Amino acid sequence: MTLRVELRKGGLEAVAFLDEGPFDLEAAAQAALARLQELGVQPLPEADQLRMALSVFEGGSPVEEGVVLARGEPPQPGLPAQILPFFPIHNTPLDDGDDPFGRYPQNVVYPGDPLIQKTPASPGIPGRTLLGTPIPAPDGRDVPVVPGEGVTEANDDNTFHAGTYGIALYTRGRLWVASGLYVPDDRMEARLTVVSDPREDEDTQVEKLLGALAQLGVRAGVDREALAHAVRQARSSEAPVPDVVVARGREPVHGREAGYRPLFDPEKKVGKVLEGGRIDFREAETVQNVRRGDPLAEVVPAVEPVNGYRVDGTRLRARLERFHGIRPGDNTEPDEQGTRVLAAADGMIVLKGGKFHVVDEYLVSDDVDYRTGNIRASGAVRIRGGVKPGFQVEAGKDVEILGDVETATIRAGGFVIIRGGIAAEATVVGGKGVRAKYVLSSRIESDGDVEVANSITNSHVYTRGSVRALSGQGALLGGEINAALGIEARTVGSRSAQTHVAVGVDLRVAREMEALDTELSGVMDQIKILQSNLGRDFLKDPRTALARIPPALRRGKIDLLQKMQALYQRHKELTARRDELAALQREQHAAQISVAGEIHAGTRVTCAVASVVLTETLRHVVLSYNAETNTVSWRRM
Repeated sequence: MTLRVELRKGGLEAVAFLDEGPFDLEAAAQAALARLQELGVQPLPEADQLRMALSVFEGGSPVEEGVVLARGEPPQPGLPAQILPFFPIHNTPLDDGDDPFGRYPQNVVYPGDPLIQKTPASPGIPGRTLLGTPIPAPDGRDVPVVPGEGVTEANDDNTFHAGTYGIALYTRGRLWVASGLYVPDDRMEARLTVVSDPREDEDTQVEKLLGALAQLGVRAGVDREALAHAVRQARSSEAPVPDVVVARGREPVHGREAGYRPLFDPEKKVGKVLEGGRIDFREAETVQNVRRGDPLAEVVPAVEPVNGYRVDGTRLRARLERFHGIRPGDNTEPDEQGTRVLAAADGMIVLKGGKFHVVDEYLVSDDVDYRTGNIRASGAVRIRGGVKPGFQVEAGKDVEILGDVETATIRAGGFVIIRGGIAAEATVVGGKGVRAKYVLSSRIESDGDVEVANSITNSHVYTRGSVRALSGQGALLGGEINAALGIEARTVGSRSAQTHVAVGVDLRVAREMEALDTELSGVMDQIKILQSNLGRDFLKDPRTALARIPPALRRGKIDLLQKMQALYQRHKELTARRDELAALQREQHAAQISVAGEIHAGTRVTCAVASVVLTETLRHVVLSYNAETNTVSWRRM
């Protein structure tokens, strides 16, 4: 018996061959064990295992392929990775310009939906030969899954999930979700592309989309109706509905405090533009006069602030704009509608303390000059400085000036009080009176008294009241002093200056009486003409006379009667005014000139309708009109 043992398949199998008989199983087993041991097979098979394997030779027939006595450990290659997609269409190639929503609408997913589960490749198990030599085994092939936009990384069970709402796409190992939600950078709206989802009914799809919006951060301003309408449209048309505005933010409405828009110009004008483009800087329009009821400002209503929000719920805080303009002050009031602010009195607009006031007195803190311009005020004016040459001050009421007035014009409806002097061809007109320290080479007019603390020199003074110069020098030197109700002075006239003092004469009254006489004469002439046209018999009984006139001619007679009645009324008014002026003239004729000191020779004195030039200097005298002799007479004080 010849038993041959060989190692085959790279040492993975020990194979016995029976070359010739007779066969002895026990001897064969011992021979095989010895041969395996000789070859270095480890571990050696058990004797029973050998006997069982060699028992096939007991029939005496050779086995061509031999009998395997022992086997090594063959290597086991690893299993490849497995990919399990959860969306219907697994391979989703896209051509340029393809719309994923139009091409793969079945792959619609929502945030958190599983996309792909990947079973990882298993490692290979190495083998060993019968001689103990290791045989490597290859690992299983990996199948790549590269997560892209809209995909969350795989968790412990190797499942990738959707991170957004959209269409799941998988091509060449790349997995991503084409988002159906667009939120611009300002986050003031959210747009959705809606596709039909056959897995859900309409209401459930709407709820899932609402949930998806919330998970994706769209929490405010969601329009459920717009979303439901888009779902119905997508399901009925079986086509995507793109760019559905499903949420809108709200811009904040910035509020503001109630305020006022001035209807006057709070800025001082630099001057008045003249022809040729020149500017008169004296006309700076410093004072703005108003009458009661004039609109001063419009009320700008308050606006309540309303906060806004973005679609992600971020609050947009509304600002409250504070009003920094000027507000109503004294002598202002709202109109009935509350839409405007009106002047509550006649006066002038003054800005002070952040408010606009209507005041009866306008205050100039320094001189009236180019900084202030001319002053024209409806009320009183108080000037803490003087009035510079060329400037004008006009007031509806009193004017008080603490400094001097030089080559300027002052006009007031009330008193003019000048703590300094009036000089250099100034003109001062005071409706109720004028007071000054002195008057030099100037013109004074007043309906009231004129008083000076020192003197009036080379000036023209015309007043319906009295002139008094009793303190200081108390002198009237040169010029013309015309005081309707009398003159009181310490000294009148001088040897070097022509002086004319007149009392009891009001030229304006005389001129008005002349005008009245002229108009009265004209009225009487017109009355006589009408009387002649109507006839004496008609005027005896106009009512009976009119009844006898045909109706066609009656209108003309009635018109003539009405004109005559109007002329009689006018004649009555003129006569009353003339009587009033005549009484005033009689009162003025009693006016006197009282001189506490001297009235110098050469002084012209007029009392009422009499006038005389003194030929001698008189002391301590009172001069007046003597109606009996129609002359100027005098007496000692």
